[in-house]
Amino acid sequence: MLPDRALSLLAVAVVASLTLAACDTGDGKQLQPYDPADYPLPAPTTTIDAFGSDPVETDAALPGDVVDTGEDFSLTGPWLPGGAIDPLYTCDGADISPPLSWGGVPEGTVEIAVAMVDDSAVSDGQPFVHWVIGGLDPAEIAIAEGDVPPGAVQGLNFFGEIGYSGPCPPPGGDAHLYRLTAYALNTALEVADGTLANEFLESVEIVTIGSTDLNGTYQR
Repeated sequence: MLPDRALSLLAVAVVASLTLAACDTGDGKQLQPYDPADYPLPAPTTTIDAFGSDPVETDAALPGDVVDTGEDFSLTGPWLPGGAIDPLYTCDGADISPPLSWGGVPEGTVEIAVAMVDDSAVSDGQPFVHWVIGGLDPAEIAIAEGDVPPGAVQGLNFFGEIGYSGPCPPPGGDAHLYRLTAYALNTALEVADGTLANEFLESVEIVTIGSTDLNGTYQR
């Protein structure tokens, strides 16, 4: 039996001969051994996900960027949030639209629309619509009591009237919850006076970039 040192030398000799044989092309020329350093891989320029899909570019904000999320958008009216609505704005009073003001309008807003619905009453599966108005200039920041500003358009509400019809729940029943919503739109609406309220609201929702609510209650 060969000593350990002799076995080690024999193994080295065998590996060397195999390496030389692998580099022989058969025409008397010897190929140079492969050295990874001679063929550096190109640095990756993009990152793909684990499923091999195309890279997706994102608009992630950089440090210091100011991103307008519309979280400051607010609506103010003549009652406190969740408070009782003054009868002046209902069928028991003058039945005129309430004065409203808004602030913190999202960047890119070109028009404001407002709607009032009765969340406690449903018609054909939809909350009962009392008022839809669009074409309001966001820079005006307010609409006066009972006013329809120049250029504004109003939908046909569920009472069959164009414009505002105030809260008018059944007498003796529970208080109804009414929701006033201001919508910030990034495109001017292309609807006419008298458009059905549901169709009007569908047009509003398509171009809405932010909204804010003011709730109120009324009971008779």
